[in-house]
Amino acid sequence: MSSWWQQQSVKLRLTLWYALALSLVLVFFAVAVYEIVEHRMENEIDRQLRIDFDLVEAQLDLDDSGRIRWSVQGAHGDEGFARLSAWFEVWSEDGHLLLRHWPVPESQIKRPLPAPASSATLQFRDYELEDELPVRLMERPARLLGHGVVLRMFRDQSGMRQTLKQIVEVFALMLPFAVALAALGGYLLARRSMAPVSAMAAQARRITSESLEARLPNPNPHDEIGQLATVVNDTLSRLENSFRELKRFTADASHELRTPLTALRAVGEVGLRRPDDPAALREALQSMLEEAQRLTELTDALLTLARTESGPVQLNLETLNLADVVRQVTHTLGILATDKEQELDVDDTDVTAMSDRTLLRQALLNIVHNAIRHSPAKARIAVRIRRSERDALIEVMDQGPGIDAQHRAKVFDRFFRVDSGRSRSEGGYGLGLAIAKASIERCGGKIEVDSALGRGSTFRIRLPAAVS
Repeated sequence: MSSWWQQQSVKLRLTLWYALALSLVLVFFAVAVYEIVEHRMENEIDRQLRIDFDLVEAQLDLDDSGRIRWSVQGAHGDEGFARLSAWFEVWSEDGHLLLRHWPVPESQIKRPLPAPASSATLQFRDYELEDELPVRLMERPARLLGHGVVLRMFRDQSGMRQTLKQIVEVFALMLPFAVALAALGGYLLARRSMAPVSAMAAQARRITSESLEARLPNPNPHDEIGQLATVVNDTLSRLENSFRELKRFTADASHELRTPLTALRAVGEVGLRRPDDPAALREALQSMLEEAQRLTELTDALLTLARTESGPVQLNLETLNLADVVRQVTHTLGILATDKEQELDVDDTDVTAMSDRTLLRQALLNIVHNAIRHSPAKARIAVRIRRSERDALIEVMDQGPGIDAQHRAKVFDRFFRVDSGRSRSEGGYGLGLAIAKASIERCGGKIEVDSALGRGSTFRIRLPAAVS
């Protein structure tokens, strides 16, 4: 049953649920109406029985022979009116019938009524006096000229039963029509509600990797279906950007890899043309080794970036003293700064942060190396450590040419170089800052850049501060 249910369309399931829910509501309503009407009508009959009791009790007396009689006469001197309006019995306390006033012959009673109990109290019961003649009985002790008796009063319930029967018949006739109408309305409502989903599904089937710029229709972004369409469209936007970046990355990587390979082949061909010149062969081999080294560096950078972004790197978050990590990095890169007669000004402020030592060191190496590469000779490169309210910050400030505002958001993209004409030996491959950004984000931090043309650049790393 569950597998069949799951195989049906949402429209059909909504229709069936709507019809079932309305059916249960109608059944509950019918039962409630039936119980309320029955209770009110029964209370009204009981009230009439009490009134009858008071009237009959006041109108009973004894005749000359000492027998009980009912002294009420009709408007024309007969008992016609009284016989139609009052059904009662008078019993002695020891269980003998003293007087019976019924419009129904005793021979038609389906089952005899038992005598009242010796300790009779006020009570109400239902009886069938004859076929389809239900009555309501009230039994209550009374006093007749100082003698104790038990007085039974009867009221016809056939009118009440007929009314209740009509209520059941009306609801039984209305229920199928109401359920059918509810099913039809539920289907139309479900069809109208699910129409945007069908349109979204049709559009989604037409979207491929070559048409990621297409978006799902979203006529009402405020309801749940519209919110789903918004989320899917946002996902498509991210996929479009990812595919665009992937295509650009593939093209850039192919270009960057092709350059050293082309150089290797060209140098090798030149060397083969001059096999008898040892100096030319040595120069060709030296050039080939330099290109092979660049190819190795590029491949290592690509592998590092892939490992950092894909997630296999096992994080080892710990409380780090940022000053120790900065000193290690500047000591490693100090020889490069010395070659350019640059000064590395390092702040020794002790600030702790939660980070992975390897990833943080890798990011700092790329940022400081980038600052050394782009700063002129005899420049001053400052590394500052400080603490904000919730973050620990490392700032690397260089005196390079700066970054134009239009390029500032792209400096962390792979293979991006502000000056595309700069040689690779001077400008690198455009992967260092991308690796730094991926490393810092894996540690739960953030990297920012402040720069302006001619004023240098400041790269700022934000890490979660360690709880003291």
